Amino acid sequence: MIKMSLNLIKYAKEVEERALDSYLHNTRVLRLSGIDLKDLEDVVKKVSIETWIHKEIVAGMLKAYQEALDRVVEVMRDVESITPTTIERAVLVKILKEHLQIEADMIETYKKLANELKYPVLKAIAEALARNEEEHHKMISDLIRKYEAM
Repeated sequence: MIKMSLNLIKYAKEVEERALDSYLHNTRVLRLSGIDLKDLEDVVKKVSIETWIHKEIVAGMLKAYQEALDRVVEVMRDVESITPTTIERAVLVKILKEHLQIEADMIETYKKLANELKYPVLKAIAEALARNEEEHHKMISDLIRKYEAM
């Protein structure tokens, strides 16, 4: 499943690159041919820009996914070995509460960003990031409650 996801991300990146090359090439062909198809050229321009955005997003997704795969074993090993003392729990709660505020700021920022963005795909990503940060906020809140109850 992990390898399949990685391969699909790589393939999506290749497809977006081919599409962008094709759109840009065809726009040049239209111009060089002297064909005046303003409505077609406007659509090709819009799709080209959005395809470029997709390509960059997928490239970032590929990099992030590969890094996550590389780090997951290390992170899980470190997390599983944590058994905090009373003093460490107090410190952890303090740190987690500080991070909770950062998460709240990230949620607000992504929501504002979603309202400001012009391109629908970027707007949807900002909205998804806000929802993901809300999940982080809940997980951290639950962890704070757990450590405070110990």
